[in-house]
Amino acid sequence: MGKGAVILRVALATVLFSVFLKIDALAQVGNILVDWAWPAVPVLLGITLVRMLLAGTVVLAVLPVILGVRRLRDWLPGYLRIDSKAVLLGLLSFVVFCVLAAVISLSMGIYRGDLSAAFARPDLRPDPDVVGWGYFLLALVPGIWEELAFRGLIQSKLRTRFSAPVSILLGATFFGLYHFSNLLTQAPSQVIGGVIMAFAFGLAWGVMTVRSRSIIPAMLSHYLVDSAGQVFLGVDSANSALATGFFLLLTLTFAVYNILLAKVMYREPVSIRVHRPVSL
Repeated sequence: MGKGAVILRVALATVLFSVFLKIDALAQVGNILVDWAWPAVPVLLGITLVRMLLAGTVVLAVLPVILGVRRLRDWLPGYLRIDSKAVLLGLLSFVVFCVLAAVISLSMGIYRGDLSAAFARPDLRPDPDVVGWGYFLLALVPGIWEELAFRGLIQSKLRTRFSAPVSILLGATFFGLYHFSNLLTQAPSQVIGGVIMAFAFGLAWGVMTVRSRSIIPAMLSHYLVDSAGQVFLGVDSANSALATGFFLLLTLTFAVYNILLAKVMYREPVSIRVHRPVSL
């Protein structure tokens, strides 16, 4: 299989993953339940369950076929290799995120860190803005399935035809493009920022995966950033220029510091080979 064919397969896999992950949004399931006056917690549990099932189906059954992987045992165990060092890398990555977000926002005078952002009781009425500890449910989907899809299957498939740095770059690019699917639920300005952030974070998580030869560090970092990390993303947006500068600076520094962290903890060259899926 040539490089062009691999790119096409990865592009198709990205589109299919986007479609499966947005089925519940297209069906307006959450909004319908909220309109019916369902309590927030059952709604969040229901949304999480639906998304977990959809994401699990596409990652375990659909993407392997698209990308040319035979059986789960040919790729899944290799991605989930776990040891204390891998766990520590994931946790330290999250610490880096928290420190950078706090320092940057404080230095700009826009810090509004509030524990309730991630720990308050969820309230989805009249608009799904107060998610509180519901983030710890919703973040399971990106933390587990997005990492298995992009740092696992897709990045490894790219690695069969490209060098490690190029496969990381391409994987992060497709991860960023995948976030354009948020146009279904977010304003274009929010989506553009999310795409940029996803690309940069994807680079960091890609390097972490290659260095550690496991997606566990990226999984932990991704899950914690999307859940508890909400505490540090609350900034005063009255000055849009400062708020934009905060997110751009956080995005850049997070990527840089996490790549350095991964290189310090795992001193093997970045070109080290990762698990490659078995092609059909």
